[in-house]
Amino acid sequence: MLGLGCAANPWGIMIAVLLLDAKRGRGIVWSYVVAWTGAITVVLAALLAGVGAITESGSKGVSHTASIVELAIGLLLLAFGLRRILAGRHATLAGVATHPGVPPELPGWLRAIENISYLAAFLLGIYSATYPLVIAAAGEILRADVNTAQTVALALLFVVLGSSSVVAVAALGTFAPRRSAHHLQRLRGWVTVHNRAVITALLLVLGAMLTARGLGGLL
Repeated sequence: MLGLGCAANPWGIMIAVLLLDAKRGRGIVWSYVVAWTGAITVVLAALLAGVGAITESGSKGVSHTASIVELAIGLLLLAFGLRRILAGRHATLAGVATHPGVPPELPGWLRAIENISYLAAFLLGIYSATYPLVIAAAGEILRADVNTAQTVALALLFVVLGSSSVVAVAALGTFAPRRSAHHLQRLRGWVTVHNRAVITALLLVLGAMLTARGLGGLL
C-alpha cells in the first residue's frame, strides 16, 4: 500500500511525462528516474540500517518508535489534506476556481522543464521523491519480526512499487514513443486537470491509514 502510494504521486508522473519532451533528449527522463529510485533506496536503506543497528527488528522498542513515527506522519498528511480542501473551497468562494473542462495552468517551473539539464533533472528526482511514505515504510519493515533476507526483500519490493510509475512512463516514452504518445498525452492531460484532487485524496487516505496504524500500535 505504501509503495503504491509512493508511485501514485501525480507530480512525479507529470514531471516524468514532461521530461520526455525535453530538448536535450529522452535521456533526461532517465536521469530523473535514476535519482527518484536512488533517493528512496538510499533513504530507506539508511533508516533500516541506522535504526536496526540500535534496536533489534521486531522488538518492542522498535514497534513503539515506529508507531509514534507513523502517527506523526499520518497526522501531518491529514493536516495537509484538510488544508488543501479548505484552500480549494476558499478559491471557489473567491471565484478563482478552474472552469470545468479547462486544464489549470502549470506552474512556471513545470513549463520550463523542456530546457532542463541532466543535473537539474537528477536533482529534481531527488527533490520530488515521496519521503514521508519512505519513512513510514521503514517503520513497517522494522516493526515486522523478519530476518535480514526478508528485510531486504521487503525493502526491494517497496522500491520497485514506489518507482514503478516513473519507470513505466520513461520506458514507454523511450522504447515505444509512437505507440505510447497518445496515451501519455492523455495521461498528462488527466493528471494536469485532476492532480489536486488526486493528491488530496492520497493525503487523506494514507494519512488516515498511518494514523490508525500508529494509534493501534500504541494502544
